[in-house]
Amino acid sequence: MAAVIVTTLGTGDAFGSRGRAHSGILIQASSRRLLIDPGPAILVQLQKARISAATIDAVLITHLHGDHIAGLPFLLLDCQLSSERKRRLVVTGPHGSSKRLQTLVNACYPNLSPKKLSFTLVYQQVAASDEFRLAGACVCAFAMNHNRTTVCLGYRIHIAGKTIAVTGDTGWCDSLVTLSDGADLLLVEATTFSTDTPGHLSYRQIIRHADQLQSRRIVLTHVGEELLRNAGKVRLPIARDNGKIVL
Repeated sequence: MAAVIVTTLGTGDAFGSRGRAHSGILIQASSRRLLIDPGPAILVQLQKARISAATIDAVLITHLHGDHIAGLPFLLLDCQLSSERKRRLVVTGPHGSSKRLQTLVNACYPNLSPKKLSFTLVYQQVAASDEFRLAGACVCAFAMNHNRTTVCLGYRIHIAGKTIAVTGDTGWCDSLVTLSDGADLLLVEATTFSTDTPGHLSYRQIIRHADQLQSRRIVLTHVGEELLRNAGKVRLPIARDNGKIVL
């Protein structure tokens, strides 16, 4: 069975701490590519990784904050005018995402409405506990604890015999236990080192709950200045921009 390669395209918090790119994760198994959270610098990061936007099979979005979605208009622009994509692209996110994403894209480039594209663009919405197929993967959505007004989903993605769990942005919640259980890789946000911030996890919180996060590997992402300042005290791997994890 082909190896599963996870590329952490962007690993920074909303402030791009220490020059890190905003959120972006690419999961590749054989010829299938699933992009999670196209942050604002997604095109730059894809180019650094030498990955064409035209080769992405689907986009999966955890929630609708700008540091996780603002690169979508540029991704579509590349597909339309640069890489000249011809095949269908599915963009999946939580309820409310279809309208919000289309509004975002239209505000940036009105010529990128689905009716004007040279390829088929499909927006679809999912809810917590939904199971669905996407880019050759079986995906299950979990409710996270990020923001009262914004639905945030974590995803458990099974592809090519491997399971990758992605939290998106979240504070501690019981869903994290089920999300991570038995996963080959857990990509968990760790915005701070020890400061408790509503809707986000600190490294200290993760360590306190480490015995409940039964994943074979845990890697920290969405990291901020406080965590990076204390990196020497962190005992878990910290993802780096355009780093690769082979499963």
